[in-house]
Amino acid sequence: MSVRVVFLGTGSGKPMAHRGVASLGIFRQGKLYLFDCGEGTQVQLSRSSLRSGALESIFLTHFHGDHVNGLPGFAGSLTLNRREEALGLYGPVGLNQWLKTLRDLHILWPSFPINVHENTKPGVVYEEEDFHIEIAPLRHRIETWGYALVEKPRPGRFDVNAARALGVPSGPMFGKLQRGESVTLEDGRTIAPEDVLGPDRPGLKIAYVSDTSPCDGALQLAEGADLLIHEATYPAGDEKMAHQRGHSTAGDAARCAKKAGAKKLIMTHISQKYLRTDEFVRGARAIFPNSSVAHDLMEYDLTRSDQ
Repeated sequence: MSVRVVFLGTGSGKPMAHRGVASLGIFRQGKLYLFDCGEGTQVQLSRSSLRSGALESIFLTHFHGDHVNGLPGFAGSLTLNRREEALGLYGPVGLNQWLKTLRDLHILWPSFPINVHENTKPGVVYEEEDFHIEIAPLRHRIETWGYALVEKPRPGRFDVNAARALGVPSGPMFGKLQRGESVTLEDGRTIAPEDVLGPDRPGLKIAYVSDTSPCDGALQLAEGADLLIHEATYPAGDEKMAHQRGHSTAGDAARCAKKAGAKKLIMTHISQKYLRTDEFVRGARAIFPNSSVAHDLMEYDLTRSDQ
């Protein structure tokens, strides 16, 4: 099982020739989950390996323009493409009113239902059979939420020899045990999954933290993440200015990754005044070596362990 992360826009403030603004796609089992939708997102999407027809839901962090201004045009294009399937839309309180205003002004006229979910408290906001998406509040100048996609643990490896030693016949009972179900043998004995399965195998966790200065919510989302995607608007050393503006530096992102026990850090939301990011990388790697900076249309694939 693999998950593809595509960085559609990696800059902050306004789109530039070298970087677009905030948007991230996560492609999993044929479905696309979009996080933020800054200006130009649909153009970047058309240039990427992703396809809008796979879009399941959009998750907005906050209402600053560089994170949401691409949504009306994108929704219009989906309408022109004759989309009929409902679209999930998640974001801060006020999302319903924002959409109503866009509709009243005829800026938004979707051909498909939009199911709106306003974030009001930390926890799970979206759930499928084998994963969920959870939120936590961040520290920015306005209400902002971070997100984490968390796969549910899978049953441990099936021990065929242990099952046979307990008298379990090959066939359907093997399958039930592998799915985590108990079985009853002909002699009346009940064999539980834990009798023949190893420890649960953890799924993947991907955290998206933007925009924020250092806070508990960021650490909560990043805890144990296989991939932490964290804003780094400024390089390490500019903490005072960054925090005053509700943002983070490369050093802040690296400290979050280290403290949370993340495996990989990719920084995004880079200030557009920086054409080169060497300084960001050096500052982060001095604290958390497995750090890098995203660029537009960069792809990162994760594969969960089968151990």
